[in-house]
Amino acid sequence: MNRSERFDEIRAIADDICAGTVTQIQLQKLEPLLSNDEQAQRFYLDYIEFHFHLKSNTLPNLEIVRRKTFVDELIVRPTQALNLPHQNQPYEASSEKRSASTKRKFYLAGGLTVLCMLVVYLITQFKPLPDEPFVGKIVSGELLIDENGNVQNTLVYSGVYKTERPVELELRSGDSLILSAHSHFKLFNSTEIELKSGEVKVVSHSNKTIAISANASDIQMHSGKLTVKVDSDATSVSGNTKAKIFPKTWRPKHFWNFDDVGDRVMDFAGRAVGVPSSGAQRIDGLVGKGAFYFDNGKHARINVGSGGGSAPATGSFSVIDGVTIEALIKPLYSGEGPTSTRYGEIDEIFRKDQSDKDHRILLSFQNDRNKSIVVPTGDYTESLSFGLYILGQGYHELKLPLDGRNGRPTLKQLKDGNLHHVAATYDVESGIKAIYIDGQVGALYRYPPGSKVLSGGAGLANIGNSPNAQGHAAEAYAGTIDEVAFYDFALTPFMVALHYNNVLMGLNYFGSQPSAKALPYKSHIELTPNKTLLLDNITGLPRDNF
Repeated sequence: MNRSERFDEIRAIADDICAGTVTQIQLQKLEPLLSNDEQAQRFYLDYIEFHFHLKSNTLPNLEIVRRKTFVDELIVRPTQALNLPHQNQPYEASSEKRSASTKRKFYLAGGLTVLCMLVVYLITQFKPLPDEPFVGKIVSGELLIDENGNVQNTLVYSGVYKTERPVELELRSGDSLILSAHSHFKLFNSTEIELKSGEVKVVSHSNKTIAISANASDIQMHSGKLTVKVDSDATSVSGNTKAKIFPKTWRPKHFWNFDDVGDRVMDFAGRAVGVPSSGAQRIDGLVGKGAFYFDNGKHARINVGSGGGSAPATGSFSVIDGVTIEALIKPLYSGEGPTSTRYGEIDEIFRKDQSDKDHRILLSFQNDRNKSIVVPTGDYTESLSFGLYILGQGYHELKLPLDGRNGRPTLKQLKDGNLHHVAATYDVESGIKAIYIDGQVGALYRYPPGSKVLSGGAGLANIGNSPNAQGHAAEAYAGTIDEVAFYDFALTPFMVALHYNNVLMGLNYFGSQPSAKALPYKSHIELTPNKTLLLDNITGLPRDNF
């Protein structure tokens, strides 16, 4: 019996979840099927992720275009224009009325057009255009053509190449590329190169912008010397010059910087618009124009919704590669310990819960005793706690004790009236769960590498309170919160420290002036001269190893 047959009921419900037709009765039935069954949870999460990737990779109608620039390219793009009604005809919603013969003619014409363009493209690929410029010339060594390349005498054209021994190229721009043995790379033109593996040293003579693409990063330089090395684990960048690194993944899933105005709280990275209650009031920002003060009462909350989730592993708070919760705080947490129960004062910075139950996510101040869900175990009092459900492990909370030891602050130091930066991260690939205060890691625990997170669902998320505590103030936050960000990946130690340093300069986390505008889709990190950065091959972010 395969997994699909074994978990047939779960698969059927998951199909309806992905199709958007799931019922409340099915969701109620799903909960006991997943409860305390690691194999069922793993199957469900894998199945949802599989459908997610299928949906994201679905191709629309296509057209193929031959574009002549410095490089011959095959471009695949949507053909929405073909589906628009004729400008001189009124639009009719019932397009089904079009006759079958007209449709057949339309599809036949479109198919013949695509076929003809494919034939033209394939014919021309075997012969470079007469006026196609060469990219550079070989100074020393020999290039092996891997794909669509062309070498005439010492002249090198656009294409993909390999080296068995070191090779030096002089580009048309006058700049030089020195490639190590066993390098694999693609030349686009005299200013753009993609390094697939191996090492390239770029020597600039022209002061033009040179772009080097490597795994999940794009690197730009203007002068000096820069070395990029790609291997299976990471990409290293070093040189005697300044450079800009554009990582593939850097943008949070949600970002509430509170610099907007009005009765709603805008999400400047996603669609989780917040609704503040009466106990959360706009005040001057810790950075930027705005922040929120929470009065420690039952109405001290900003409700940012469920992220569109309907079941576990759905919605924008569902994560695959990891998670980060980040915020600026000026806390007034009392730190009171438990009296009649094992729970003392709790101040929530961020919590997603309700029907999520064990799949909840939280970052909060706590003072409690003898909780079985704390990993690693210990005798904790005042602490910062990060809760997450790890597949195969269960729901666990990591504690950062506020004890003043080993570089950790005390609660009194956190209540000094200054802003403090907190970040909680979990990385699936490494299994590392960590909490940072002011750019420094204060708590860390390692799970087996590859341990996935089960999160998301229909439960609400709150800033400054628990969505479960609607009628009381037991978990309400006291103090100021600003710049809350939620990521579906783990920020690296380098990035956490960089974000904190940017804030100290009055900038937002990403090095820009705070504003009530959507975050851009590209951002860069500065490489300073004579420094080496190790870039993650999945996100492209600089990383430090613990």
